[in-house]
Amino acid sequence: MKFAKCLLTLAFALCAFTTITNAQTVMLGGGSSALFQELGQAAFNTVNSPAGTGCLWTSASTATNPPPAGSDYFAATDPRPGVPAGATDENGKIFFAWNQNGGGSCSTPTINATFQLYVYMSMDSTLGDRCFFINDNTGHGPGCTFTAILNGQVDVAAGQITTQPDVPAGIQLPTAITTLLAAAPINGRFFVAGTDIRPEDALFATQRALGACNALLARQFFNDVTYDLFGGGYGTATPNIGVAIAGDAAFGGGSFHVYGFNISGNDPITGAPVPAAFTVNTIGAQPIIVAVAPTTDGAVASMRDITAYTLSQYYAGNLGRTTDLNGVTVGEPMNFLVRESLSGTYNTFEYGIPQSTQFHTGQETGNCTGTGTVLQNPMHLATAPGVFGGAVNRIRAIGTGNVVKFLNLAPNGTPTMGYFFWSAGNAKGLTVTKYLTVNGIDPLESQFTTPPAGCPTAYNGIIPGSGAVGDPGLPCVTFDSLNAGDYPIWSALRLVNDSRGAAAVGNLLTALDNLNVLQQDYIRRNNMKIWHSHFQIVGQPANAANGPSVGTTTLCAGGVAEGGGDVGGSTMLIVNNANFCHDFSNTTGKLNLTF
Repeated sequence: MKFAKCLLTLAFALCAFTTITNAQTVMLGGGSSALFQELGQAAFNTVNSPAGTGCLWTSASTATNPPPAGSDYFAATDPRPGVPAGATDENGKIFFAWNQNGGGSCSTPTINATFQLYVYMSMDSTLGDRCFFINDNTGHGPGCTFTAILNGQVDVAAGQITTQPDVPAGIQLPTAITTLLAAAPINGRFFVAGTDIRPEDALFATQRALGACNALLARQFFNDVTYDLFGGGYGTATPNIGVAIAGDAAFGGGSFHVYGFNISGNDPITGAPVPAAFTVNTIGAQPIIVAVAPTTDGAVASMRDITAYTLSQYYAGNLGRTTDLNGVTVGEPMNFLVRESLSGTYNTFEYGIPQSTQFHTGQETGNCTGTGTVLQNPMHLATAPGVFGGAVNRIRAIGTGNVVKFLNLAPNGTPTMGYFFWSAGNAKGLTVTKYLTVNGIDPLESQFTTPPAGCPTAYNGIIPGSGAVGDPGLPCVTFDSLNAGDYPIWSALRLVNDSRGAAAVGNLLTALDNLNVLQQDYIRRNNMKIWHSHFQIVGQPANAANGPSVGTTTLCAGGVAEGGGDVGGSTMLIVNNANFCHDFSNTTGKLNLTF
């Protein structure tokens, strides 16, 4: 077979196929892994109208460039001058959804004014935000460059959308699609970001990682003195160019690049303007769950609830015994998996528990030299040295995939704790892992309302959809405690775009609102009863506001657009905010509240 090869890079070596018009509906985006499944299903539903005319092609993450014969390669590349060449590719699983378009087929689609194409790469929230905002000043527009090398890969790594098989199975990705993405006006640039933290919070996470770990950074104006926190220590002598955050090799390895970006004004590396106006669209609300393994260990099997204090001290390195959680007679050392400090998961957990205004500690505590640089990279800190000869460890695990994998493996049977955004995809196969309530609050199952028929009437810790013995099943996930405002670790899932992605994102939002959420992954936006208080972050524009609405629900009648950070902001009931706006003729809502 003669394989077609097509490379999308800054030079755009194009395969000639068809004329590109500006009227097509196209999305090229990436970011949060928490959005991947539902976005993929929604994208396919959008292009599959009328039924039978939609196409879906997916691939697992690729990592070898150049790829071996018969394999493809996909990456998001930071093209800015000064960013180290060859060290800027970010990889992740990816989906392409497109329509056959009249007389075409999935292999040879008709690309004309009515063609639709949706592409999304699963990376992480901060990467998605950075890939949306950066500008390399070459005139090709803002955004990371989509690097794609098509080398004839038949989608043997298909099935990345668990609710929707690839359609049709066993074809190569048409080179016409990568040609379209490379041509103007897209120019191979990412222009939609998926994120579970707001861009303001992603920017601060990057600035914090680049900061000296022995120097304090101010985060919020309203309690500046008490809320200063230390930098991460990953900066270098070159501003905005950091040391990659590495994952422990024994826990999956991997790395996370740390490069600066801006969300207003000009790019900090090139000086070119970043997107002047952007829209943040809420999709729904999703909790982080705290999980422990293996359940074959007696101490782990007896664990049920963890207090926020104990959880904060575990992740600050001050506690490390199983007895610190459940008081069992025989204590064991525990390992604690810590995500990379730029991830949305890390930041939601960080400011929800250890770095909240209640506890003022953090997951990086102790990982610092006297000169302000990071002590261990990858982090594998032996903590609580008086316990079991220092066998208790805080270990860096890059990506949700590594966290869930090594929870279920629990190396050497050592009790291991980790955290991740809930999703059925993340939970699948966690047969020796259980989740904990936090301060007595269950993030998943019914606690204040009558559970669905056949579901547990009391917490048992078995993860729904995991396949473990006694698995209650995904229909038992109701999020009733989360939607009541009682669970402390959660975030809104969002899409960020400017005018380049407005039509495509609008279509996806409609499809998501009408999606049969087979996996019970999140509370859909029209059903949300909770919101986070927003706040201005030091050094960023004074644009804090809670916004006028979430889906069809009014947040603040006549309210101004949502703005500012919200990770770690107090959970409020949406009706409280709406009533406050009405009663006090306010258009910004309740602000500057924290845990």
